[in-house]
Amino acid sequence: MLTKKNKTLIFFLVWLPFLISCEDLFTRFKYETYECDKNPTRLKKIFIKNYEVGEIVEVEFENEGYELKITENTDLLMKLKRSNPEIEIKIDKKSSFINVNLKNHISNFKCTNYIFKM
Repeated sequence: MLTKKNKTLIFFLVWLPFLISCEDLFTRFKYETYECDKNPTRLKKIFIKNYEVGEIVEVEFENEGYELKITENTDLLMKLKRSNPEIEIKIDKKSSFINVNLKNHISNFKCTNYIFKM
C-alpha cells in the first residue's frame, strides 16, 4: 500500500522529465537578434520578437528598415517574406547562415545570433 509520501514522490518522478525538457516553460519573453557584418545586401540586423507564422519581424538594412512576415518556422529554418520591395530571407537556425533574395539577387552569409530570455 502506497503512503501519501510515496505517492508524492512517484508524482514528481513521473513529471520531472517533462519539466526538464521544456526549455521555455518559465520564460516570460524571448527576443532573438541576428547581427550581420559586411555583406553584399547590406543587411545589418534581423530582430525577432514573435515566432508564429504570420507574425512580423523587423529587418534593418544599411539605410532602410522593413517589416517581413514569417512564412515558415521550424526548429531548423525560419523563412521571412515581403512583396514590396521583394525580399525573401531564410535563416538556418543551427548555423546562423542567412540566405537573402533581394529583388532576385541572392546572397549567403553568416551572422551572429544573440538570444535574450527572461
